Amino acid sequence: MGKRAGLSFDEMNELTVNDLLKYVNIYVDMVTNKPKTRSRMATQADIDAFFG
Repeated sequence: MGKRAGLSFDEMNELTVNDLLKYVNIYVDMVTNKPKTRSRMATQADIDAFFG
């Protein structure tokens, strides 16, 4: 995944697995122009629907 995102093996070795995955996710979002969806706070109606 890192090579496809343009990183060298040396650069990938400097990153933790978590950091590498974050980097690849950012890269994929940039390439695909995927809009970010924002989460919202649940309303009482949402909670009632979940438990009802």
